[in-house]
Amino acid sequence: MSNERFTVNPFGDLTLTAEDRTELVDVANKLVLAKFEAYEAHLQNERRVDLSRWKKFTNSGPTTTFIERKNSNPSCKLPKSLMVGPLPGTLDENMFGLVSPTLEAMRIKSSYLNDFSAAAVLASIVEPTEEEPFRSIVVKWMEIDIPMASLGIVRNRDYVYLESSGILLLKNGERIGYHLLHSVSFPETHQLPNRVRGNMSFCAVFHQDGPDRTDCHGTGIMNPGGDMIRTMALSGMVQATMAGLKYSYCGQMKKLAWLLKERHSNGRDQSAPVVKNVCVTCSKSTTSSKLRGLRKSSSTCKLCCGPVCRSCKVSKKLSFISPDLELIQRKVVFCVKCLMEATRMDTLEAARHQFVYRWDPKSMVELG
Repeated sequence: MSNERFTVNPFGDLTLTAEDRTELVDVANKLVLAKFEAYEAHLQNERRVDLSRWKKFTNSGPTTTFIERKNSNPSCKLPKSLMVGPLPGTLDENMFGLVSPTLEAMRIKSSYLNDFSAAAVLASIVEPTEEEPFRSIVVKWMEIDIPMASLGIVRNRDYVYLESSGILLLKNGERIGYHLLHSVSFPETHQLPNRVRGNMSFCAVFHQDGPDRTDCHGTGIMNPGGDMIRTMALSGMVQATMAGLKYSYCGQMKKLAWLLKERHSNGRDQSAPVVKNVCVTCSKSTTSSKLRGLRKSSSTCKLCCGPVCRSCKVSKKLSFISPDLELIQRKVVFCVKCLMEATRMDTLEAARHQFVYRWDPKSMVELG
């Protein structure tokens, strides 16, 4: 993806009055509350889906996306979607993966999810805090590449939208995460050349119901604008909703990047000394005997600095932002023990450091 597509705001400065900001917060809160109440009703209905209203469109394992049947709502000409089922990972990992209140966070998230091709942060309304690191309300712009747009057959779609995320509590005290994307318009956010402005409204809630399992219930409606045929519109909408399957993976990779920063800022791990040429995972020699002498056949875990043999090393592609705001992806080697440690680490603390304390991911580029 082009570097400029994520660093250049296509509009002028977005000026919001105090009244504008209050109204945007009210709009977001009302939409989220309505979704929250709908999810409570869904739980009371034992999470059953009304198949007379919803038709299965696609699935990934037990996670399914449905499309509203035309005859269930004849007056609505726009397709509506429903996504239900479990997502991998904990609630906090999923929330850490989806929240992106800054341009840098958006770029890193998109590198793992591939959910859009260009974006900009237009205004920050509510910022994360230590108490609520996932709480955010932001005005954003994004562009989605459409197949065959380069041939002039169709044009890319772009959206100006209000994004809201955070945590609410059920009556029994259990935590519920939410994520809202809702189109908005301002005098400054004019139509852009060679693009069709679309409208959308998506809202999803997330509820952890197992050690590594998070229930998802998301609904959405999209108007891609122009003369895009229904099938292409549906495919784009479903692709956007199914990106949620990668939220926890994104959160885990961001935790790894943060743990790297912590270790290296503290002068690397000061635990027990590492035995050279012995794999820290299996304790086997990391050198192999050849006719021409000894040849090193290991790598080094970038967290504990211990050697790992070819069989035990685990490579993860992590995303970083360079000082000139270029996205850089590098394969980083870890041992199994450090990966397990990263999985168990406090996700909320990692979120506070990225979203509240604003640790700089640009300082991590050289670690790859």
